[in-house]
Amino acid sequence: MGYRLTTRTVHAAGGARFPDTSWGLVLSARDRASPNDAFAQLCRRYWMPIYVSLRRQGIAPADADDLVQGFFLSLFEDNAVARADPQRGRFRNFLLGALRRFLANEHEREHARKRGGAAQFVEFDTNAVEIQLSADESSTPLELLFDRQWARALLANAMDALREEYVRAGNSTVYAALESSLDPGAGAPDYAALAQRLQRNPGAIKVAVHRLRDRFREVLRREVGLTVASADDVDDELTHLRDVLAAEAAL
Repeated sequence: MGYRLTTRTVHAAGGARFPDTSWGLVLSARDRASPNDAFAQLCRRYWMPIYVSLRRQGIAPADADDLVQGFFLSLFEDNAVARADPQRGRFRNFLLGALRRFLANEHEREHARKRGGAAQFVEFDTNAVEIQLSADESSTPLELLFDRQWARALLANAMDALREEYVRAGNSTVYAALESSLDPGAGAPDYAALAQRLQRNPGAIKVAVHRLRDRFREVLRREVGLTVASADDVDDELTHLRDVLAAEAAL
């Protein structure tokens, strides 16, 4: 669905701070005997833009799958972790820089392919991404392509987290019914139909949709907060990613 990034300010209940960041996952690996936990978390969150960038370089799907895992492992096993510095900018930019060096180094790529193929720590579904790839312009610059996929990955992560919240609260049926209301391209929700489906009155459905949308904005801000040096940078990053997706929609 065509989810839209927003810069509306939504604060976590009780003023809760942002959770440990993706920068923190990388930096903490310096003190670990094994980076497997941090590697797996980063791979699950951000495999999509890396995979798409590799595919755009002409790498076959099966090889790109292996290389994604090898690339993330290389961040911990090589000198990339030592160079990581949250004060130098966005985590998005750190990964893109590491990816550029990775793509320019054939030996490193082959080494990563062997590491990834042997490890396969993390499984991910590339089918939807392959469909999206067929719709993307092949001439799109790598940086713009990466940022576009990065925005999509953050949106997907936020949706997954929101869905899990509703499931844990025993409201999976409610979420399934209302999820389409998060799509700005879907038009206004049919409150009467939703009320009948969930056996509630339309007024209650309107409130539930409003709460779902507010919570999604909150979860998305938290997701973006994982990738920047401080909470003060979240709005700027949201604006950039929103503009990237808006430019794509205008094509």
